[in-house]
Amino acid sequence: MRKKIITRWAALFVLASATSLVAHHSLAQFDTTTGVTLKGTVVRFERVNPHSLLYIDVKGTDGETQSWIIDGPNVTQLSRMGFSIDTLKAGNAVEACGYLLKDGRDRHFLTGELLTLPNGRKEKWLDYGHHKCLGPDYQDQHSSQVPRL
Repeated sequence: MRKKIITRWAALFVLASATSLVAHHSLAQFDTTTGVTLKGTVVRFERVNPHSLLYIDVKGTDGETQSWIIDGPNVTQLSRMGFSIDTLKAGNAVEACGYLLKDGRDRHFLTGELLTLPNGRKEKWLDYGHHKCLGPDYQDQHSSQVPRL
């Protein structure tokens, strides 16, 4: 009997934790109908939790430089992807594709989905399952797929 009670409490704790994780990783505040692409120069790259931050300067069509922040993977994910502290350095040219905030409160913040590195390698940056930046043929566990018989 005691084992059942402990198991139920453990299951409840896991479910409660999972709910907060899902809420944290929601894209509800972002406009995921359109991917936005930025080309710029790295100013700073912070490998921090819960999300890394990539600061880039983007030259606007008017010639003015705009400072942007690209939200990225956490430290553990970056390590699994092979990103060291030196992967992105100040002065590197990068391209980021992602989503803007719906409410427009911070017009220079992008949650990144795809990052093109200085060497031209494309890296899936964050993966929430929308894939507007990854192309129409991109398929993964989030993609809606009809089973073929």
